[in-house]
Amino acid sequence: MNLPAELDPWFARIAVGDYAGRLDVELNLLDRAQATEWTGLLTYHPIVGALGGIVLDDPETSNHHIYASRSPLQGSVFYLAHDDDSRIVYASLGDFLAAADEAKRRQAWLSQLHPACSPVAADQAGLSRWIGELIGSHAGHEVAMALVPSLDLADTALLRRLVNDPDFFLGEAVAVEIEKRPARALGVIAELCTLHPHPQVVSAGRLAARAIAKLR
Repeated sequence: MNLPAELDPWFARIAVGDYAGRLDVELNLLDRAQATEWTGLLTYHPIVGALGGIVLDDPETSNHHIYASRSPLQGSVFYLAHDDDSRIVYASLGDFLAAADEAKRRQAWLSQLHPACSPVAADQAGLSRWIGELIGSHAGHEVAMALVPSLDLADTALLRRLVNDPDFFLGEAVAVEIEKRPARALGVIAELCTLHPHPQVVSAGRLAARAIAKLR
């Protein structure tokens, strides 16, 4: 497979510097040949396929940073986690590289430096439209759930649809994001979560409502 030309500067940049084999800080960025091989191995994954994902690293943890080559998240870096939440963690390759440098400087695991909240996607209209399409079929739910953290939470119609979906994981994902980024305007969505038939959504919804109640 051929990797997109937009990654040429990236591979040139990481060829200079200590970015491979630093497993002590979960840092092992891939060169072009390695990225091509790893991407071929992971294209079966629905999230990787949906993002047009290119695998950027192999820290030997079963987790990978993935470059998104398709709109509306093109250019961002997704964290594909084996036993944790998978989400966009950096808005650009530059931000990802800065985090890699910081991991080396602080002698800290790269994954521990991920921002608590995902960067909000620049193309909110496109992202909302895409998530709406994904939840139209059950096969797209895994992808949709991973994209919720990239929403700015302004599309309340979409949030209602996610909370009311039979797949309770979608409603829980919405409640978790509201707890992280509470706003009074989201009170009605948090309340909707507390009325959900599944206890996991109810619990997450109560935490979201509590976070909103603490706002001054």
